[in-house]
Amino acid sequence: MTNYIEKMTYLGTPAVKAGNEHLEMIVVPEWGSNVISLVDKETKLHLLREPETTDSFHDTPTLYGIPILFPPNRISDGKFSFRGRTYHFDINEKDKHHHLHGFLYDKKWDIITMKQTDEEVIIETEIDLSDIPHVYKQFPHHAVVRMRYILNDNTLHKHATIMNKGEDAFPWGLGYHTTFVFPEESSLFSLTADQQWELDERLLPTGKLVDIPNQEALHEGMLLRQQLDDVYLSSYQKRGGENQAVIYHQHVHLNMIYKADEQFKHWVVYNADGTQGYLCPEPYTWVTNAVNLDLPSSLTGLQVLEPGEETTVKSSITIERNHQ
Repeated sequence: MTNYIEKMTYLGTPAVKAGNEHLEMIVVPEWGSNVISLVDKETKLHLLREPETTDSFHDTPTLYGIPILFPPNRISDGKFSFRGRTYHFDINEKDKHHHLHGFLYDKKWDIITMKQTDEEVIIETEIDLSDIPHVYKQFPHHAVVRMRYILNDNTLHKHATIMNKGEDAFPWGLGYHTTFVFPEESSLFSLTADQQWELDERLLPTGKLVDIPNQEALHEGMLLRQQLDDVYLSSYQKRGGENQAVIYHQHVHLNMIYKADEQFKHWVVYNADGTQGYLCPEPYTWVTNAVNLDLPSSLTGLQVLEPGEETTVKSSITIERNHQ
């Protein structure tokens, strides 16, 4: 089958479907430019957790598809200071009094490119944070984020470009709350990490890194039978090699290899109570609460865009089958 791309509706919402002989994806621009569906054609396996209704998506928009987090995870009390300016983000995690997961995962993005070639299919979306009054009040910068989704052979490539079109520098972090289908009884998970961040009772890093207790099993691939909401430092930061998470679905002999570039220094792994049939390996460019940690930015991943600058971070999901 040749590459294809077309507009459609997903649960009544405008969307774009694109595919090739291996994979098909659906992007919903109005739902935070979320890749809400990714299907392996040979096995017909839906790789991402998908909502059954529009209401279920809007109830928990970060637990379906590939939500874009800008910035990712928690900011303590929604407050931090940068270059003499104090920022106050909305408190949307009431029980722990944090701001959680940023501004973009439930906003409408614009489609700027839909194209196909013999080799690949490309969808580009974009959002200007300064056009959203509620966001601009909290983050008063002319920040633009562009997503470029590329289907090429058996891989989905995700390129995120962050642009500073304003007159002041701003700190930034980006991540994905990627929510994969994960049957706990038959799927294995591995991650390139040797250490994890110690967390306090509010799930904020204390600043201390500790060794992972089940490190060898995590490297080789393990069943997950416990509740997880942990923050890991990628082993790439200290010893190079791969920066990736892998899910192996034993029942269909299918590997999902989730790679991230060197700017993604951290991974959060979340699975609710461990019995819900999904797993979120979340690559982050900065660690939880990075803007409030008194640690080197080379460790936390806190980055700054000066006026006129832009940067691109890249990740990919590759599907491989083990025909045994």
